Amino acid sequence: MGKRQSTVIDLSGVPFIVASYYGVDLHKDQITWHRIDWLSDGTIHRANGKTAAGRIFEDFTPHLDTERDYLIVEASGSTFFFYTLVAEHCKQAIIVNPAVFRELYMSGKKTDRVDAKKLADRLMYHIEMNDADDGFPQVFIPDETAIQVRELVTTYELIVKQTTQIKNQLKAIFRAKLIPVIADVLEEGLEHALDHPRIDAADRRIAQSLKALYDTLCAEKQSMKEAILDIGITRFRGEVELLTSINGIGIFGAIVFMADVVTVDRFKSAKKLTSYLASVGKVDSSGTVIRDGGLNKRGRRTSYRHILQGLEHVVNGNDNFRRFRDKHRSKRANKVRAAIVRKTFVAMYYMLKINERYRFVNETVHRRKSQELNRIITKSRIAA
Repeated sequence: MGKRQSTVIDLSGVPFIVASYYGVDLHKDQITWHRIDWLSDGTIHRANGKTAAGRIFEDFTPHLDTERDYLIVEASGSTFFFYTLVAEHCKQAIIVNPAVFRELYMSGKKTDRVDAKKLADRLMYHIEMNDADDGFPQVFIPDETAIQVRELVTTYELIVKQTTQIKNQLKAIFRAKLIPVIADVLEEGLEHALDHPRIDAADRRIAQSLKALYDTLCAEKQSMKEAILDIGITRFRGEVELLTSINGIGIFGAIVFMADVVTVDRFKSAKKLTSYLASVGKVDSSGTVIRDGGLNKRGRRTSYRHILQGLEHVVNGNDNFRRFRDKHRSKRANKVRAAIVRKTFVAMYYMLKINERYRFVNETVHRRKSQELNRIITKSRIAA
């Protein structure tokens, strides 16, 4: 890295700080930081320290400068909140993808101080070199409402996972006694199933407890879904109206997609979008040999999971997708599904780019979705 040429004239001849680069290793109880000061004479000075998480405003942000200081931190559960605390106190705050960053730059000895130092070093290189193609794994910072939707969706998925676990636990009770039951026995027919002579008192009590937990979770799931719809439609109404013109993409799925993407304008191409949404397979190429691997797991997979739920409707609503599926029936089903999901993401990208509905829209189905959308909006207004 070459010596920085300062545009500020130092009449005193005493070197002064041109820029400072902070690498922050964030934990729930403290932050470990490493600072690199770039001086006007081209030399650098380093410092490091720790600050209690509860004293960030008292002991950390007062030392930041909005004209010259840059800060970097890895994405984690509390990073976005930390970003809101420090962003206005420095020239630029950057969040990076920890999976990519650690793979490239976190080899060797690992401590909080070492991590903070490597973050600061990489940040300084990125800012000073100003190379758009340097592979810097910067994370997009969504707006507060989009973050709220993401958090709600995460909790919603956790509840769905828990209900599935309870279903499996209940099925295990009957399976252990070689008793066949219907798949949705928790919704209907449980009491009748528990009357089977092979079910003992312990089995019956466990099943009743699981049923109570299941009913509670179902109520919470519905409440969480309503909150997602309420906030999501308010934030992404126009985008939801467009995306629901795709057969198989409902209001909830469109909101989940938009919470992940926020705006397609931040993606240079549809390929960038599909990679971000973890729908692009890894490729290992050497000479004339090309090996297709599994899906890239570095991006956000929430949209991918939700679009899979209505994928059959997506395929049936598009002749091109049906022909693609039929042509590749000999291939593994999961690869074909992944390819169709990726193609759907591409269609959604261009729909939002040019602000047009789906080319293969089913007017009857879309009209029904629009009516549901209006009912949700009306209900939300009444509640407000």
